[in-house]
Amino acid sequence: MELYIPPPTTFFRVLPPKPVVPAVPIVPIPDLPDKLHAPEGTYKLNPPEGFSNIGSPAHPTAAELARQQQSTSTFLAGASGFMVAGPGMMPGQMPGGPPASTAMSYGSSIVNGQAQPPQPVKMTFVNIWYPPKQPNDQRSFGGLLGNKQQQNTPLVGVDSQPPKEENYQYEPSLYSDDGEGNENASQPSSEPPPLEMNIPGNSTSTGKRIPFTKNQQSTNNVIPRPKNNLRSSSSTFVTRVQMQENLLKNLGEKGRSGVGEMARYGFWNLGRTFAWGEENPKTKEPLTRITFSQVPTCHAVNMHTLGPDRMDVVIGFTSGDLLWVDFTIGKYSRLNKGGLLNNTAVVGVHFDPRQPHHFVAHFADSTILRFHLFADDPPTSIMAFVLPWTKYFDSVAPTSSEKEKERKNSGSLPDATPIGAVDNEWEEGLIKWKNEEWNLLNNPNVNTKKDKDVNPWAGKNPIAAYKIEKVKISAMAYSPDGRFLAIAAEDGNLRMVDVAEEQLTDTFAGYFGSLNCIAWSPDSRFVAVGGQDDLITIFSARESRIVARCQGHSAFVMSIAFDQSRGEARAYRFASVGEDAKLILWDFSAAALHRPRHHHPTSSHHRLGAGGSSLSLSAQHSKSHLPLYVKSSIFHPAPPRSEVALLQPVMARVVEGNLLTGVHMTQTSIVTVSRAAQVKFWTRPPRTNTHHHGHNTKQRTASKGATSSNGRRDREMSTPA
Repeated sequence: MELYIPPPTTFFRVLPPKPVVPAVPIVPIPDLPDKLHAPEGTYKLNPPEGFSNIGSPAHPTAAELARQQQSTSTFLAGASGFMVAGPGMMPGQMPGGPPASTAMSYGSSIVNGQAQPPQPVKMTFVNIWYPPKQPNDQRSFGGLLGNKQQQNTPLVGVDSQPPKEENYQYEPSLYSDDGEGNENASQPSSEPPPLEMNIPGNSTSTGKRIPFTKNQQSTNNVIPRPKNNLRSSSSTFVTRVQMQENLLKNLGEKGRSGVGEMARYGFWNLGRTFAWGEENPKTKEPLTRITFSQVPTCHAVNMHTLGPDRMDVVIGFTSGDLLWVDFTIGKYSRLNKGGLLNNTAVVGVHFDPRQPHHFVAHFADSTILRFHLFADDPPTSIMAFVLPWTKYFDSVAPTSSEKEKERKNSGSLPDATPIGAVDNEWEEGLIKWKNEEWNLLNNPNVNTKKDKDVNPWAGKNPIAAYKIEKVKISAMAYSPDGRFLAIAAEDGNLRMVDVAEEQLTDTFAGYFGSLNCIAWSPDSRFVAVGGQDDLITIFSARESRIVARCQGHSAFVMSIAFDQSRGEARAYRFASVGEDAKLILWDFSAAALHRPRHHHPTSSHHRLGAGGSSLSLSAQHSKSHLPLYVKSSIFHPAPPRSEVALLQPVMARVVEGNLLTGVHMTQTSIVTVSRAAQVKFWTRPPRTNTHHHGHNTKQRTASKGATSSNGRRDREMSTPA
């Protein structure tokens, strides 16, 4: 008889030892300064209490998680109701997300011991003047927004206009000049005339009447408002709204003292949140913080409609969605819902200075779409068809064989191609698709509603679509006067677009690497561009030439900001930050910089398509898709460094222990933003005496002949007492 032994139900498997992965060493953070010494004085690091709490992208620890779970039994997960917080879930955590992940730390990663959000923090600062109110004026801020009778009643005060802020006086550096030889050229460009607003017929309005531009004192235009309430919306896109207690009451108290009040606000994204804060020591938390189901990537504030009772902000997301939010009334409207028109991430949003109710958004696939702020998306039935601009781009963009054939037929000379340039890389134009059915709703020939509903694009977004063939856009910026649109690309070229003509006019080649950031001077004369070549290049858009290059960074340049206030010396001041964690200040003036030796008349540049002819449309194209592919760009090859004026910084300091991704120059401070969401405010030095400074400027001008051979001036002569 044999004994039967059943096999074991479980098998013990000996796992091989895990390989030892060496730990990534953490680079120690150097001693960071709290003071920055510049020619005009000392910048001091302002305590973080001076602005609303930005938030932290760091994941909560186990102790913080347990403490918050004990103190929080329920939390607002949706804008329309409550839900019980489940095990291991924190308030604001997205269900199914990483463990112990908050809305601000969602998607964060640890780099060099510091938490970095999935998208860099981008900030925008604005100033709003609250007119003075008499003590007997008992109207609340909410009543000002909700009561139409009170809306049309003008505010009575001692002075209803904001005070003119003094220009910030600073001592120009070696490369600055008083600009007397070029006085007219340094004057800011004249502001455009008051703009008229076209409102689509299907838009709704709240009856709010406000000036559309600062030059316009009164208007009969009724500007629409967003439609959906943030708090009561049932949409899953907005998951949580945190508003400061007594927010409307506090806003209504501004200007109540009878002398008016200037408020400084900031907007920023962090994780899955977007917030609105105030530069006020009494304000510890943001005025409003909104949590979304998607990650915000960028935003833009409409400066033309900005006022005490209106703040129009357009926010872009990784899903391609665009959200129009008015923070003063807590309402929003959603564009490109669910990526209906483009499902790639939004890289940038920019309002058109000449048409403030229009804005352009460029996406990760380098498609540029122009939207009307008050229009709606087309019906979702368009998803069953190929988008018209996509089909148009593919059919209009010529192939390499077509380009070669067209060049032979036009009789172009062989030397028209610059040395080292590839034909299909520089022979390009701006491809445009226009929604000609946009005005179909206002067409008097269309009488019946049935005819209006035939075309899904009638009165719907987008108004237009643009693309540059085989170019991946990294940054865009309108000039303040709205004349040019500067486009930076990953191929290292800067492209200038004439906004009125909607044509690509100039292409400036870089040395190597991608371009990352663009900034315009306040008078729209110059544009500064930074990129992966560690340099900042200053271009003159009006003269189509390179003015100077700035050398001082030792890593990629990530952000540039011009000082919006200039002193009597008519010198430009701008700041830059990069991945080397440096904050650098630069000074230059148009009179101090000589024309580079490489500058030649326009006729000597390589012109693309000298005749400026456009491609004709084939018969199958609709009448709404105009033949707008025009090759008229002028290619400017990168000149040798020895032939370009070189600027040196007036101040350069390492101010952060992480990569710097943003810099802003406000009226009171310089703001730096790091990749780890660390925001620092550097308070400006005290203002100098304007009269004394002007007297010393004349002394410096008279002593130009006594300057040293390298052009260095005696700064002690103009240092204020």
